[in-house]
Amino acid sequence: MSYRSFTAVSIIMLLMLLPGCGKKTPLVPPQKLVPERINDLRYFLDEQGVTLRWSYPTKMENGDALKLIESFEIYRAVIPQAEFCPGCPVLYEEPVEIDGGYLPASGDTRTAAYTEGNLQNGYVYLFKVRSKADWWYPSGDSNVVSFVRGVPPEAPQGVEVEAGDRSLALSWHEVTENIEGKPLENSALYQIYRRSGNGVYTLLEESLQETKFIDAGLLNGVLYTYRVRAQVAYGDTLQTGPASQEVSGLPRDLTPPPQPQHLMAVAMQDGVKLVWQAVAVDDLNGYKIYRREEKTGGSLLIAEVGPEQNQYVDRSIKHGRKLFYTVTAFDRAQPVNESLPVAEVIVDLR
Repeated sequence: MSYRSFTAVSIIMLLMLLPGCGKKTPLVPPQKLVPERINDLRYFLDEQGVTLRWSYPTKMENGDALKLIESFEIYRAVIPQAEFCPGCPVLYEEPVEIDGGYLPASGDTRTAAYTEGNLQNGYVYLFKVRSKADWWYPSGDSNVVSFVRGVPPEAPQGVEVEAGDRSLALSWHEVTENIEGKPLENSALYQIYRRSGNGVYTLLEESLQETKFIDAGLLNGVLYTYRVRAQVAYGDTLQTGPASQEVSGLPRDLTPPPQPQHLMAVAMQDGVKLVWQAVAVDDLNGYKIYRREEKTGGSLLIAEVGPEQNQYVDRSIKHGRKLFYTVTAFDRAQPVNESLPVAEVIVDLR
């Protein structure tokens, strides 16, 4: 290409790039290139800082399905509490950009998270988030979350657990100071976290006012582990403190089987035969047979039989005496639960 031709082509390209006459409005990106706004931004405060969580957008603004979010922009504003004006315009800092990712092909929700530490006490923090798909233009602003950063309360002390039947009872000391050792301005509330076996902790209960909690409806014989956190209000914000030490408990069966019924005794030449109505429960482990003699205080355990047996022959008797028999049922729990005894029957061998 000659110099003259090159110059002509360059001039034409420059003319094409120059704006035309007339008033121009801001460029509006096509709806199919902009993800829908995030509307479930939420925050979680603890002694380390704040964690933001939100769901990946699943659609473009025009309703088309999304497969990929390229990135997220996190906007933050920090204002001294004394200077904060609710409803006034907010000047946000330059955003922090974090990577996105693909949405699950199954259609399940994917959650994003961002954690920030080194928060300053006595300041109001505001956050909002935008997302980008495969186009440079971001979505609209998410909902805004805000909170006041205060000194967190200290960890609860003296956490104990007491086992019950399908339940565990927790108790702990009241928290009255923050992590700097200064008295709390407001009464503490409490969160309970629980995991079973080697699972992960999940929030079980929050905003408890009492220093005790009963976790009911558990499975006997399964190990449950707990942590307790205190919360204290700073304005409209609940500030969460560090977790207590872990405590574990094992709910156990404390319910005895029903007592046997209709005990009968028959004297035979070689002993006394006892027969009773069997107990119908899944965890029955057997029966205990007791005997006492007339004018003696307590009954003695003379035998145990399995759950399939509902009769027993006492061959250790001595004639010439008046004997009293009773039977109980017991289960497979450890320690064993034993039923009430059936009404005594009398055998007179005098």
